[in-house]
Amino acid sequence: MRGYSTLYNIANGIYAAAKISEVLYLQQNRKGMHKTNPLTGACKILDILAQYAPQEERKVLGAKLMNSKLCLEACNNINKHFSTYAKNFDADKIAQALSIIKPVLGGEEKRIVDKMLKVYDALV
Repeated sequence: MRGYSTLYNIANGIYAAAKISEVLYLQQNRKGMHKTNPLTGACKILDILAQYAPQEERKVLGAKLMNSKLCLEACNNINKHFSTYAKNFDADKIAQALSIIKPVLGGEEKRIVDKMLKVYDALV
């Protein structure tokens, strides 16, 4: 039974490598008008790794990879947010940025951001 498990892990590793190479190939070939964001590719790669991780490690590794994916998505969203408002920047944009990064933060940091958003709501 141990040999079957090892072969299954090897096959999943090969399949994951093929999927990752597809993502990287598509990312490299879109240099023209449809330029891809490298963070989006990284999120796809993390999804693939979580999906094809060995069964024994899937739960722990999957949780860590999903946390990393959440951080990458927040970084991507904050990057889009700030690039849109590069010239006109006010307190409303800062409040929106804080609400974007809030899911990524830990307990104490999340509490501080909540307080800042409450202060902003009270002032506006």
